Amino acid sequence: MLLSLAKKSFFLQSQFINWVSRVHPSIEHNIAKIQMLKRAFYHCDLERIEGAYLEFGVFEGTSFLAALKLNERFASCCPRNFYGFDSFDEGFKYFDDQDKHPFFKEGEFKSSLNKVLRRLRKHKNQQLIPGYFEETVQGKSPLQVLGRDEKVAIIFIDCDLMGPALIALTFAKTMLQPGSIVILDDYWAYKGSTELGTCGALQTFLKGQSEIKMRDYYPYGHGGMSFVVTSA
Repeated sequence: MLLSLAKKSFFLQSQFINWVSRVHPSIEHNIAKIQMLKRAFYHCDLERIEGAYLEFGVFEGTSFLAALKLNERFASCCPRNFYGFDSFDEGFKYFDDQDKHPFFKEGEFKSSLNKVLRRLRKHKNQQLIPGYFEETVQGKSPLQVLGRDEKVAIIFIDCDLMGPALIALTFAKTMLQPGSIVILDDYWAYKGSTELGTCGALQTFLKGQSEIKMRDYYPYGHGGMSFVVTSA
């Protein structure tokens, strides 16, 4: 009855259109991002995927905080360590001209490391590594940076650019295992190019070695994509 009425009501349809059009796509994307993380943690719990959570591009800590809370909900299989990488107070910076994009401007995306630390203070087993990836992890092993060798259950790369994303994937290479979830934000940026952005980073990473294989997992939001590692 109500469904039939809604189909025939121009007023209700117009109200729905007005409501949807007022919600900014960035808000929808951030909601979908958290839902994606929920799916990933549930997957790791179901499949008993042990290992850490790595996030490259923490910004103000919203998705990192969501990951911590979701792990508390879906953490029956094993304890996890959480590592977040970001330039924080230094903001956005280009290291390679091929990464330049009209939306991503140098100096933007600044966040206070101290505020993020306070936001996360109630949660254990988490560590933030401040600095540009080119300076903090490039050419270094997980043991050198994290102080321990361990596998990764979920790696979330939200740094927009090909250069830093490739550095993140290369850093995590030895940590990947069958069942690991790889989440890439802005996957269809750069006009859908497969040679630029986070998509270009993944393609370059996979071409550079033969032992790691992935298959599509789920798309999410406005331009996010995820993959599951099938062999490593």
